[in-house]
Amino acid sequence: MLGCSLNRVSVEEAPTETISSASEIAVAGANPAELFTSEIQQMAMVLFAYLEDPDPGAGDLADGIAVASFVDLNNLTRTSSFGRYLSEQLMTEFQQEGYRVVDVRKSLSITIQEKRGEYGLSRDMNEVSSTVRARTMITGTYTLAGNHILVNAKVLDSKTAVLLSSATMVFPRTKEVDLLLADSAVLTTASHQGMTLMKQLEL
Repeated sequence: MLGCSLNRVSVEEAPTETISSASEIAVAGANPAELFTSEIQQMAMVLFAYLEDPDPGAGDLADGIAVASFVDLNNLTRTSSFGRYLSEQLMTEFQQEGYRVVDVRKSLSITIQEKRGEYGLSRDMNEVSSTVRARTMITGTYTLAGNHILVNAKVLDSKTAVLLSSATMVFPRTKEVDLLLADSAVLTTASHQGMTLMKQLEL
């Protein structure tokens, strides 16, 4: 009989690395803009996961969602391009999940200017509806902590102020993020310059 000797070959698996934080991804060479977008998507997924009834048609958010700019935790009348972009992308994330998202900035008419374009969004209260039908609101806060930004997002019942879902994310302070924070501005009210009108939610 022929004898056959089989040598065991030990195959060492390639080392795998679990990326657990935004800062680790940044070190790994990810595009900062893609990283920022990915972190907001993760935050949206957490908000979906903690809804008691996430059904877009009959659940907690079925009666419409209004999205507000994220604000500075230490001054709730201050925001920036960072805070505005957080809310902008969350609008997209929720709409793509099938929720009815209402853009409170939609103007009553489209403004057209030659060589400039067509404009359908506005922050001028004279150009938008004074009410919007939305039973819930998405908003949140951010605060600077060294080389990071702590962001808390929340879904609120507009009538009762009950917290329906929440999420916390830590963003690295990249140079791109610092640019978004650089134009920080405070809401003007009657006690400051000008007058700001309030947009009511129809509950």
